[in-house]
Amino acid sequence: MYAVAPAKSTATAEEVGSAGAELVAARETSAVGDRLAAVCDMIEELRDAGTPIIARRAAAISAMIDDVAATAAEGRPRTGRRKRLMGSACRYEEVCRLGEGGFGVVAKARHRATGQVVAVKSLIKSSDDDDQDDGVCDLLREACFMAACQGEPSHVGLHGVARAPGTRDYSLVMDFVGPTTLCDVMGRDGPFPEANVRRMMRQLLAGAEAMHRHGIVHRDIKPLNILVGDGGALKICNFGGAKYVGEQDPPYQVIGTIAYMAPEALLENPDHDTLVDSWSLGCVMADLIADDLLFPGVEDDDMKGQLCRIFEVLGLPGKRAWQSLKPSPELADEVQRWRARQRRVGHRNRLRGLFPEELLSKGGFEVLQGLLTCDPKKRLTAAAALRCRWFTDNVDDDPVFIPAAAPAVSKAGAAMATTVWSHVVACVGRALGLLRPKALLNLIM
Repeated sequence: MYAVAPAKSTATAEEVGSAGAELVAARETSAVGDRLAAVCDMIEELRDAGTPIIARRAAAISAMIDDVAATAAEGRPRTGRRKRLMGSACRYEEVCRLGEGGFGVVAKARHRATGQVVAVKSLIKSSDDDDQDDGVCDLLREACFMAACQGEPSHVGLHGVARAPGTRDYSLVMDFVGPTTLCDVMGRDGPFPEANVRRMMRQLLAGAEAMHRHGIVHRDIKPLNILVGDGGALKICNFGGAKYVGEQDPPYQVIGTIAYMAPEALLENPDHDTLVDSWSLGCVMADLIADDLLFPGVEDDDMKGQLCRIFEVLGLPGKRAWQSLKPSPELADEVQRWRARQRRVGHRNRLRGLFPEELLSKGGFEVLQGLLTCDPKKRLTAAAALRCRWFTDNVDDDPVFIPAAAPAVSKAGAAMATTVWSHVVACVGRALGLLRPKALLNLIM
């Protein structure tokens, strides 16, 4: 018998190294997602049990959030710091108010010792202890989602959670990007040429892919929730309505802005996942090209009407697509009427007619159409979109665009509030239903 020589590997050292790097990245991603889910579950358990969020408890959760951030940015948690004290809000002095709402204030602030400029989002005191605890829970959840994206260039960096000593006044301390939103920039410079749209979408899809890699569903991506920094760098902000994959909404709770909501979200499907963000990004892409809302919402709670507007552009989904959307039984009759009407008029998908080749190349339209696919099973993920030829065949030398210096209001964002910060604040009360379309339609109409 001859010994069988082991087969020689044909993989190069570079390939082995690449595979090893991918394995390490996968492990780190899993670690971040697991820690994120554990912290969010703990917060929700405290909320459901009516447990007061006392300073010691909030500090412990804050330390866990620090571990999430460290795992995301450095690949390992800071377990040795788990018992550290929470940062003091008194270390910062307010420079100016950026926005305020019924549940909080966002201000530009400066660190008293270092002079570092930051943005500070603070809760407004509530005379109702339950409301105050709800607000703290929402703030801590938002901090956790931001922490999981720590170090990602297309996200606003989190510095930490702070508390005014001796009080229950909590704040998020984060990078100061500036008050300018993509909505502002669209108002002055839109519509944009295809090359600039590609540069912007590359950043936004990369930011979404980073979130989704950790199992985060933003659920309210729109121009008003995208900050524009120096040189045109885009930063996704406002995680007030975010959830992690697998976390189900309470019955009839709808989160998002109606003009950017995917069909499955409009149908109140509690199992919706990261693909709702892909749809929202498709709507943003259409805004950038046309400088107008592709699916303008008319009434705050008119889910059927909004679905009809979508189907008037994209056509009514087939039977299998409807099964993927999981519509409620009461929509069955309405679906049959839509289907009969579209058969009579011979309606077809007219998206290409709205974005002809002189506006958007074949490669660009492939991305737009892939993001705006009604069937979530066939919709492009953020990662898959970035692998499309529109991006791979066009390596932009300048990864960003130069934004307008002064804010303005675009058609796509007409009647949206003057600054993103007011709406960042307004989204603090996720569990209080502040993010239902009725509360948000005014932002887009």
